[in-house]
Amino acid sequence: MSVDRGDVCLHSEFNSRVIALDDLQISQLSSRIWKAGLPREDLVARVSAAIREQIQAGELQRGTRLKGETELARQLGISRPTLREATRMLAQEGLIEIKHGVGTFVAEHLPHVRGTLDVMRSMSALIRAVGGEPRVRELKIELTAASDAIAEVLGLSPRAPIAEISRVRLIDDRPLALGYEYIPLFDAEREYALVEGFDGGSIYEFMAKGLRRQLVRSEMAVTAVAAGKAQAERLELKPRAPLLLMREVHYDESGQRVLYSVNYHNSEVVDFSLMRTWVSS
Repeated sequence: MSVDRGDVCLHSEFNSRVIALDDLQISQLSSRIWKAGLPREDLVARVSAAIREQIQAGELQRGTRLKGETELARQLGISRPTLREATRMLAQEGLIEIKHGVGTFVAEHLPHVRGTLDVMRSMSALIRAVGGEPRVRELKIELTAASDAIAEVLGLSPRAPIAEISRVRLIDDRPLALGYEYIPLFDAEREYALVEGFDGGSIYEFMAKGLRRQLVRSEMAVTAVAAGKAQAERLELKPRAPLLLMREVHYDESGQRVLYSVNYHNSEVVDFSLMRTWVSS
């Protein structure tokens, strides 16, 4: 049973409050859509982008109910078909839930995280792109000697000093990936002191700002694997659950290998795609 009281919809079935889209949020949304200087692309894309930005910025909380299609379209100065198509796109992304006979809501639960393999993009950015909060737990940073395998990947001498970082990446409180990063230390004492200041966030941003090593390209291998006992426990999965193993060597502007990352992704939460073009033989 639902009872409407002004701008708040009380759902006694869930015993929770659902916040409705207010006039200030509508005004801000309209300003985003019609902002001067923006390229005049397809209006549907502008509307969906404006709503998406408000969700990602936390301006539209999860569970927020949008106004009725006719009223919202009128207030935004767009047609009903334009608004309908924009919300349909956002529903496909998992950001919006359309409950027929009830209303249109900002999704209560985070959608699947989707990334592409043809560009280098931080996991923190991917998480924020779906309205999530990137978090980390079990962060561990060690100064160690490179094993033969790691030394070969990074082009180092055996037992060369490296910093090893391990962490569990979260989207809000849900485990997303178990990651290991290996950073060669060319000035071990000074550089390790910098690495110890890493907070577990974006390793790309830390490499650029913390270590002054700008990553410009990488080589990646992707494999499907089954979670071992330790991996399953840290990712809160059942043993043998499917994981996406990504091993990636990163290069700086001089072509030097400056980072090797090994990430076990929870395939229940994240997947990746790759755009390919046809080349005739």
